[in-house]
This record gives sequence, C-alpha cells and structure tokens, in this order.
Amino acid sequence: MAISAKRLLHGAIWTTGVYFVSVALRFGSNVILSRLVMPEVFGALLIIGTLRNGIELISDVGIGQNIVHNSKGEELRFRDTAWTIQLIRGFLLSSLMFLLAAPLGQLYSLPSSAIQLSAVVLLLGGGTSVSIYMLQRQLQFVKLNLFDLMVEFVNVGLVIALALYSPTIWSLLAANILAMGVRTLASYFLPYGRAWFAWQASYAREIMSFGKWIFLSSLLSFLCASFDKLYLGHAVPLAVLGVYGIARTIADLPSVLVGRLSHSLIFPVVSSRRGQEMGVLRAEMRPLRLRLLLAFAACIGFVVSVSDFAVWLVYDPRYQDAGWILPVLLLGVWCSLLCTISEYSLLGLGRPVYGAAGNMTKLLFMVVAIPLGLQFYGIAGAVLMITASELCRYFPILIGQYRERIAFFRQDVATTALLVLFILMFSFVRYEAGYGTAFDGALEAFRS
Repeated sequence: MAISAKRLLHGAIWTTGVYFVSVALRFGSNVILSRLVMPEVFGALLIIGTLRNGIELISDVGIGQNIVHNSKGEELRFRDTAWTIQLIRGFLLSSLMFLLAAPLGQLYSLPSSAIQLSAVVLLLGGGTSVSIYMLQRQLQFVKLNLFDLMVEFVNVGLVIALALYSPTIWSLLAANILAMGVRTLASYFLPYGRAWFAWQASYAREIMSFGKWIFLSSLLSFLCASFDKLYLGHAVPLAVLGVYGIARTIADLPSVLVGRLSHSLIFPVVSSRRGQEMGVLRAEMRPLRLRLLLAFAACIGFVVSVSDFAVWLVYDPRYQDAGWILPVLLLGVWCSLLCTISEYSLLGLGRPVYGAAGNMTKLLFMVVAIPLGLQFYGIAGAVLMITASELCRYFPILIGQYRERIAFFRQDVATTALLVLFILMFSFVRYEAGYGTAFDGALEAFRS
C-alpha cells in the first residue's frame, strides 16, 4: 500500500499549524520576559535547562522510539515494561542532578539550590504516560497536536504569571515544574493513558538493545546542540550568553518544526514500511520531501534577510546584539533541516548509527573550532564556527543514506541552491531600498 499523501498532508498541516501557534505563544512570552527579567537571568536559565537536558540524555534508551518502532509496541505488557523503565530512569536522573548541583553550581557560578529545584522536572517527566507515543505510532495527529498545544498554553501562562509576581529565576523554575506536572497528569487522560508497573525480561532486553544506539545518538545530539551554550556559559559573561540565547532560541525554531514533522510523520511512516523495496519507498518520499524543502527554502531565505529588523523592533536595547547573531545562525539551520529529515528516515529503517556518526563528527569540529573562533574573533568567531559545524553532520548521514539506498543528494543540492538564490534576491531588494543587508552587523562584529 502506498504512503497516503492526503494523510501525510493532513498531519503536516496540523503539526505545522499547532507549531506556529506554539511559536507565537513562546515568542510573545519571550518578549514579555525580556522586559521583566535581566539578561543574566536568561543566561542562568539557559545553563540550567541545558544541564537538565544533558542529564536526561545520559540514559536515554528511546522509550518513545521503541513503542513506535517495535512490532510489539501495541501490546499492553510491552508498554507497561517501557513505562516502568521510564519511571525508574526519571527517579535516578533527578537524584543524580540533585547530587551534582553543588559542583555544577560552582562551575557556572549559579546557586546550587536552583539546579536542585530544576531536578524535580526530571522526576515528574519520568512519570508521564506512554500514551503520547501510542498516538504517534497510530498517526493520530489531531489528538497529539492538541495535547501539545494545551501544554504550551499552560506553560506560557504559568511563566508570565509567576514572572509578573516575582521576576526572578526562582519563579521561572517554579513555572517549569508546574507545567511539567500538568503535562504528566494530562497524559493519563489520553487514549491508552493507563499505565502500571510491569517487567518482562525479553521486552526489556529488546528495548535496551534498540535503545543503545538511541542513547548514543541522543547523547551526541545533546552535546552538539548544547556544547556552545555550556562552553560560552563558562567563557563569556552571563549577560552576553543571555543575548546569544535569545538569538539561538529564535534560530532553532525552524529546526524544531522540522524535528516535529520528521518525528511525527517521517519516522512512523518509514517504520511502518520496513521490508518494502527501497526504490519504491524512495520514489514515494521524493515529492513529499521536495515540497517540504521548497517551503522551508523560501521561508528561511526571507527570514535570514530581515531577521535583524525583527530583533531590533521587538527587543529593548540590552538585546540588540542578537540582531547580527541571528542571521548567521540561520544559515546553519538549513543544513540542520536536511540532516534531521534524513536522520529520521534512517531511524525509521532501524539505523540510528548514522545519526550518531553525524553528531560525533559535528561535536569534534565544535570542540576544536568554537574555542579557536572565540579566541581570535570573539563572540563573532564563535557564532561562525557554530554555523559551520552543521555541515560536518551532513556527510556521515549522507553516507548512511547511500548505504541504505534512500539518498536524496541531488534534491538537497538543488534546494540549497534555491535557498542561496532567495537570500540574494531578498538581500538585493533590501540593499536597493537603502537598508543594507542582514550581515552588516556581523561584519562589523568581526572587524571590532
């Protein structure tokens, strides 16, 4: 049976629509918070959130990926075994973060009690029902996206309300804990929400066997996504990190959207077609993938050309340097999109090793290049190296695509050329109107 283009389009519309509402909520919240709290608070929250995510990925065995990918994913005992592993893991990780709070706080000049408070999020997250993954497995896009949207509304409401009451790091951490509590509780009201303790050794072994590559890929993915924040958090003032964090948060929005689309659509669809002749699967995916890349090429080309204006119009003078950082970061986002789509296709085939190899290559480049960029050209050099690192991730994944006979290299080259054309076209219009280009600020930062 061929992939239903209509069903995928329906899922893509729901996922994209809900994501844009979520982005609007998050962006509005971010702007409000930037007027309530100091840049140092943004920097501190960025570090604490990054540390929490890193600890969470220390033992990621891909509970959700196992339920979506495994042929036994709909069996109740398999789901309960997966939930039990998730619950134990959440308790252990929250305990680990609590114990590491003192040395981590000393390393980043943060109060250890703030890191300990953030550990509660890991404990609550471990108790979430696996119903979310069942909705993903069955491609129930509407329910899954409405659930995500509800959680986003609650999170934004809590963050703004508590920041208005007390614009400190403590109120924002409390908002994160309350939002995770609401998400965990609400997950039990979804279809397949019931969960209970169970342990079947054969199922646990299957989960761990598939999960060992998920663990490696997730850990490397975290390090790739967070090395810049962890390193800069130690190497530059918190205020500078807070400004960089604003630009990074905005630049990550397209990547998060493609990640959601790939996770919700490409991964479960390819997983359900394992065993099919690769030529047929590739032929069915090609036009769907092309439409997605064409849309993003046009959008990113336009946003790169005007993104500095958006920062200058919306944020107060303390955050103006984010205006030149954002366009540079967005150039790397395009390569990240190509990697994410391809990585989830390979994951659907049960080949997470290629994603791990791509992230390892990127990480090695970042560890060497970001300190050198910062040393010779300051924050501008570091930002340029962060952007360049995305290209290192692409080639190992491309090799994996060719080995699994599901490569789209010519399509990637063609859409990348189109992106460059869009950037040049929009930049020319802006330059002719007398507003320079989006990269003028970056050039000045390099010269200074």
